Amino acid sequence: MDTPLLGLLETAWEKRAPLRAVTNALRIVNGYGDGLDGLVLEQYDRHFVAQVFEERWLEEKATLTHFVQGLGALYFVIKDRTKTASSRAEDLTTRVWIEGLSATIVEEYGVKFSVDMNDTLNTGLFLDMRANRRRVAALAQGRRVLNLFAYTCAFGVHCRKQGAASVVNVDVSRKVLDRARVNYELNGLIPEKNEFIRADAVEYLERGIKKDNRFDMIILDPPSFARFEGKMFIVKKDLPQAAAMCVKLLEPDGVFFVATNHSEMIHSHLQSLVKTAAKGRKLSDIQCLGQDADFEGTGFMAESCLTAVLARL
Repeated sequence: MDTPLLGLLETAWEKRAPLRAVTNALRIVNGYGDGLDGLVLEQYDRHFVAQVFEERWLEEKATLTHFVQGLGALYFVIKDRTKTASSRAEDLTTRVWIEGLSATIVEEYGVKFSVDMNDTLNTGLFLDMRANRRRVAALAQGRRVLNLFAYTCAFGVHCRKQGAASVVNVDVSRKVLDRARVNYELNGLIPEKNEFIRADAVEYLERGIKKDNRFDMIILDPPSFARFEGKMFIVKKDLPQAAAMCVKLLEPDGVFFVATNHSEMIHSHLQSLVKTAAKGRKLSDIQCLGQDADFEGTGFMAESCLTAVLARL
């Protein structure tokens, strides 16, 4: 098989060669950035998942399957997102084109994670945050870390591996925290008594302020929209207050990492939000961060947008 599409896929694959020295989980195709608008293709070791945002890619399933077979695929699923941007299982149409076990284990920078290609939209590991996990964890040694909206606790695992004094992972989902425990086990980490907290992040911050709990590092990485017990967390509306609460819990010389995939939040807005949250506390350093190198064309499409700020107070 020799088609223009196959040539573009091979070019995208070769472009990511440097990243394969540090991970076996990466985004091979990032839509517009690779000249393939509406197509996302990700690799998780020998498991592959495609997301299609334009119907034309549904007609290219044979070429896509042929391409991942050439990479030794053990499993390949296509997720149709032409009619919905939701991550709910009932709103997604999926078709497995290479049958096998949908779950596997991947590594980044020597840290292991359990992932599942067919667990709704997300696999259990956000690839765009890879470089940021590495950067934040490098500052975690000896620090007490609070990881909010922790999901499967990839930040928490990296921080523990880098010698954090303690980590508290907070998320509303028991399911993802159970998956986080697996990630800890994969990396030989024994969690402390209160390392996994099932709670609303804002409510946890409110309790922390009342009790004067303190942390040396806080990671705030909420989804654009989150629902819990009838309440909604909406980044555009609620992130400023959450950031201000985080700053109240930070010790002097504390590290604050805040990130969002909300496409309307640009770096200048997020920087301003952090400075406002600091309310007179001196910012000794503030850095703007984004997606890792495999996310070509980041920021030019709603499905590939990450804005992050790392600050020292």
